[in-house]
Amino acid sequence: MKTLSRIDMKDYVLGSGILGCGGGGGAAGALTMIEEVFDRRLEFRLVDIKEIPRDSYLCILASVGGGVSKEDRDRVAHYRERFPSTGDMRTSRLLKAAEELAAYTGHEFHSFLAAETGPGNGVLPMYLNAMEGKPSIDGDGCGRAKPEMGISLTNVAEVPITPMTIRTPFDETVIIKSSVDDDRAEDITRHVAVASGGGVTIARCPATAAQFEKGIVPGQVSRCISVGRAIREAREGGGDPVQAFEEEAEAIRVFEGKVTSFTMEGRGGFNWGDWHIDGTAHYHGRRLRIWYKNEHIISWLNDEPNITCPDLICVVDAKTAEGLSNFVPDGTHTGKQVTVFGIRAHERWKTPKGLQVFGPRRFGFDIEYKPL
Repeated sequence: MKTLSRIDMKDYVLGSGILGCGGGGGAAGALTMIEEVFDRRLEFRLVDIKEIPRDSYLCILASVGGGVSKEDRDRVAHYRERFPSTGDMRTSRLLKAAEELAAYTGHEFHSFLAAETGPGNGVLPMYLNAMEGKPSIDGDGCGRAKPEMGISLTNVAEVPITPMTIRTPFDETVIIKSSVDDDRAEDITRHVAVASGGGVTIARCPATAAQFEKGIVPGQVSRCISVGRAIREAREGGGDPVQAFEEEAEAIRVFEGKVTSFTMEGRGGFNWGDWHIDGTAHYHGRRLRIWYKNEHIISWLNDEPNITCPDLICVVDAKTAEGLSNFVPDGTHTGKQVTVFGIRAHERWKTPKGLQVFGPRRFGFDIEYKPL
């Protein structure tokens, strides 16, 4: 077990902001949670899952949601006035989701786990762990960010997703006692998120540490910290942060260019859109398209399939190596100079069940997955 410093946590936000593949929650909220923990003189403690008792219970704690229509937002506007979003309300939602699941299952949780890699959804369970005096597990359920709950290594490892609790922004709790499968649980939760203006907090997969061992990417928190540290030190020392990221993350540089179009449409609880990038320098004359559903999913180089899920597609600012988010208004990134990297997914995603859960065909594309 080790105690993480404020700098470690900020490095995590920086690193996970890239490995989150355009999603994984916002950095601003994550940094606010980090500062609150240190202001209260509490600690972020990190532990390997093998260091905790095999029969201790864990659960995943996360935010679920994305873009919705103006009609959906307007429908709940008067509720937002009654339940303004504050730091205390956020903490209450997290705690209530966890408490309701503990009460329903009869199990106290040793720790709360991250569903995915990303600033918001990565820090969120670590924040509640710190507030509750619990350690955080060095790992998460994906090794990147992903758009749907069913896209999880817990699904691949057959860790039951239910029972699960959903906490809305309006002081409401929904308990899903059972579901046909992970995808059905995702559909129900997404509908609640849309009905709540776009997002909810959930606690799911109550299971033992022994069950979770094959349902996470181990060491992912430490990896994000190392990546963030390498970028920060390159910036501070006058080095090349993009090269620092490439080396530390063992990333493959696949494209450089100028964003000619960035589109974003929020609907159905997701952000949907495309990046169109014209190559520059060594990549002059080539075009790259990236399609995303919350996170980067499929890319095409000169109209031919290139990198696809479950491998990571990471888009960074060509000078600063800042990870660029898909949770921004339409057109935000147009005109930016970017560098695009591919990173190999964890081996657990490359099994037949892993590719069924997170291969290109899940999203309706008749594309054969070819590993980096």
